Parts: sequence; structure tokens; C-alpha cells
Amino acid sequence: MLNNPFVFFGLLFVAALVLVDTLLRALFSRRRAKEDVANRLEALKQSSGGEQAYTELLNLRGVHDRDGIQEIGNRINKYIAQSGLEISKLRRVLALLGLYVAGGLFASVILELRGVAAYVFAFGFTCVGAFFILRFVRNRRIKQFTLQLPSAVDIIVRSLNAGHPVVAAIALVAREMPDPIGSEFGILNDQMTFGSDLEQAMLNMYNRVGAPELNLLTVTVSVQRGTGGNLSEILENLGQMIRDRMMIKAKIKAISAEGRITGWIMLLFPFGLYYMILFMVPTYYDQLWESGYGTYFVVGCLSMIFMGMLVIRRLINFDF
Repeated sequence: MLNNPFVFFGLLFVAALVLVDTLLRALFSRRRAKEDVANRLEALKQSSGGEQAYTELLNLRGVHDRDGIQEIGNRINKYIAQSGLEISKLRRVLALLGLYVAGGLFASVILELRGVAAYVFAFGFTCVGAFFILRFVRNRRIKQFTLQLPSAVDIIVRSLNAGHPVVAAIALVAREMPDPIGSEFGILNDQMTFGSDLEQAMLNMYNRVGAPELNLLTVTVSVQRGTGGNLSEILENLGQMIRDRMMIKAKIKAISAEGRITGWIMLLFPFGLYYMILFMVPTYYDQLWESGYGTYFVVGCLSMIFMGMLVIRRLINFDF
């Protein structure tokens, strides 16, 4: 029966249709779950209650509470907390083991390293890879939080203009805004409910998130509570300033795009040239390796490439 081409292609079409249907169902079910529950804190509240949800979310993030103050132990835990990842110790160990195995395979298969050199490379690959992964996830979350912050400030301003207290305005942001800002303001609201003052709770939130714009909000609220003034007007001006700051960032990023792509080309071009020559003339580098100085030349070239990348980064990286 399978020799018939119509039957074969018909079964192939049915298999592809079932595969696409399964993927679409998984995608839409995940999106529907996000629509049903706006943020992670509300999901935990529905399953375990307010106090347990507050403590559980902080513990999953690697941030432990004590009298309303979050103690983020070291830089690694701080990065994990600011990335928003809910990683248990077992999953951290498994992830590091996975990176170590990947580094070992890369060293033995691609670089053809053996013995101690392979183990050292795998260890360095694990440390560098874990750092860059955490940094990427952290920066992405901070960027998303910063994009949501002006809208959250607008919600607080409208709530204050309507006569609501600050705590109610913060609770409104926690209910209406999605992750990551929804959960963070939910934690902020719960901390204030459990006895922390606004200034300390906002400082804790800044330590959990790490966004510079959030530090501006924290300082603004702290100064206003000490000196007085119209908080809604101050926050409205702050929201506009954050939007202007984001616009300037986007303009500078567009202007410096040529320099950034030049840096990447300078970084990748030597490796591409090396493998292109190796593919065209496999024996081209034999005399270099047989001389015994090949490793020194490679280390020197990599060092110069690294220094060049640092110089280009300093030229195109701007503080805001």
C-alpha cells in the first residue's frame, strides 16, 4: 500500500497536520494561561494564598526575606534574582554540569584538547557561559521592566489624582500590569502590607530588579516623603523623563550601530579567515604547529582581538 505515491503523500500530509496542530495547541494554551493570570504572584496567590505566595516567590527567586529586608548574598545570587529565574539548587547544579559537558565536548572534538587542558577549558567555558547567559536574561528582563515602567507610573499618577492612597495605587499596578513589573509591584505591595515602609520596600525592589530608572523612582518617592510636595505631579514629570531617556537611548543605539557591527566583524573575521584557509589548504598551518610556537601566536592574537573589542566597546558604549 505504501508503494502507492498518493497514499504515501497522504500519510505525510496527515502527519504534518497533526504536528502543526500539536504545536499550535501548545502555543495557544501557553498564551491563554498568561492571559488568565497576569503575573506570577497572582498565580501563586490563587494556589497557596497571599502570605505563602509572597514568601514562595522570593525563595524561588533566590531572595530570602527577614523583617521586610531582602538579603541578596553575593553577586551570583544577585544576578539570578535580577534575572527573574526561578532556579532551585538542583537545577543550578544540573545546568552547570550541562555547560561543563558541552565545554568538554567542544574542547575534545573541535579544539582537539586532551588531559588537563580539556578540563581547564571546560571549567572556563562553564564559568563564562553561565555568566553570559545570566547577563543576557538579566538585561532582557531589565529592558522589559524599563519599557513597562512609564505605564506603571501613569497608573499610579491617575490613581493618586482619583484620591487613592499610595498603597492602593501600587496594588492597582500589581493587578493590572503583566510580568515582570506586575509581580515586582505585587511584592512591593505585600511588603508594605506586612509592615515595611515605602522607602525600604522600594529600595528592596530596586535591589531585586537592578533597573537604573527604578532607582530614579525610588529616590523621587524618598525625597518627596521627606520634603513634601505634589507626588502625582512629581511622578508625572518622572514618567515623561523616563520616556525621553528611553528615546535618547534608542537614538544613540541607532547612531552607534555601525561601530557595533564593525566590532563584531573584527571579532569574527580572524576565525572565519582561519577556517577558510584551513578548508582550502589543509596543510597551510602545519609548519606553524610543528615549530612549537603555534600556541603562543594563537594566545597573542586572541589577546589582541580581545583588547581591540574592549577599545571598540569603550568607543561605542555610552552612559545615560
